[in-house]
Amino acid sequence: MIYFEKDKKFTGLDFIDINVPSNNVQLEAYYATRKSIFCDEQNLFQETEVDKKDSHSVPIIAVNHYLGFPDAVIGVVRIYEEKKGEWFGGRLGVHKEYRSFSKFVCPKLFSEQVQISSLYKMSIAAGLIYRAVSLANYIGCHKFSAYVQEQNVKLFKRLHWQVVKEVYLHSTKHFLMEANLEAYPATPIYSNSIANSKIYFNY
Repeated sequence: MIYFEKDKKFTGLDFIDINVPSNNVQLEAYYATRKSIFCDEQNLFQETEVDKKDSHSVPIIAVNHYLGFPDAVIGVVRIYEEKKGEWFGGRLGVHKEYRSFSKFVCPKLFSEQVQISSLYKMSIAAGLIYRAVSLANYIGCHKFSAYVQEQNVKLFKRLHWQVVKEVYLHSTKHFLMEANLEAYPATPIYSNSIANSKIYFNY
């Protein structure tokens, strides 16, 4: 289990890493987590929710580390460039048992030199959103949008997003929302990865 910051001092052993998959096992877990949330739990899709956008998207995962070792992929999101400089996020999800986590230890996600709102550490979903938008901002994004399910709009608004319009996707109400990029300082990935293009990351 990951402990809360308020419960213990950070020992360097138990933490959540929000990053890109570092091996094929984590990549497979990324897709399995998506299927579990969007097919099995929410029934938005039948057998698979994988689509053509996955061929050019950057996968991002939240990995639970226990005693210094990766334990499980507990959250996911993807980002992709729709057209030059205009990026989208999607497939944001967190395993049910981790949705109440807050104020968790997350090394290398928040730079000490940048003043980050505590809102980004109030949930794993918020941390995933921060990583997604700040990475796209680092790559060269000038507009970042997402189609957000109705129950998540309040969270996104707290994280400096605004509603553009209401739409229906997969027979479910969504809202097209756009992020305020000034709230997401450009932040690279600080690890090796199996991503196709190394231009996204800082090795």
